Amino acid sequence: MAESIQEVYSLMIPTVNSNILLPNTNVAEVVPFSNVELFGEESTKPKWYLGHLLWRGIDIPLLSIDLMKGEKDAQANKRSRVAIAHTLNMNRELPYLALVVQGIPRLSHVREDNIEYMQDQQLSEAEKMRVEIDSVMASIPDLDRLETMVLEANGIE
Repeated sequence: MAESIQEVYSLMIPTVNSNILLPNTNVAEVVPFSNVELFGEESTKPKWYLGHLLWRGIDIPLLSIDLMKGEKDAQANKRSRVAIAHTLNMNRELPYLALVVQGIPRLSHVREDNIEYMQDQQLSEAEKMRVEIDSVMASIPDLDRLETMVLEANGIE
């Protein structure tokens, strides 16, 4: 008989004005905001698609969930970092997404007794849902949707 999952080790990662929550296994690494090539002002890419991060010899699309949510410039803080998240669809052309974040992530133990789903919240296209974990609000990114948005922005269907 299969055991049910009692706890999901996750990372609570600060953004400009909030947090994102991702399962620990979904985050490949959190790195300093460096080795970044930003698109210029003349770019036709959406504003949330900032450029690319060179990580382990791979160019990874650099995205801002903050800008998708209508927040301030994701790079406004000198403590900017990049969370490298695994995509979910095993797409060899797009194995990772790089998300601009702020500060240091912290481990969060997500259990049935400490999570509350925030109903009736207006979500951006970058969010799957909003939750509260131990009195801390967070957005859970919609990694499937983000992957699709990047592919569309690059003219790949």
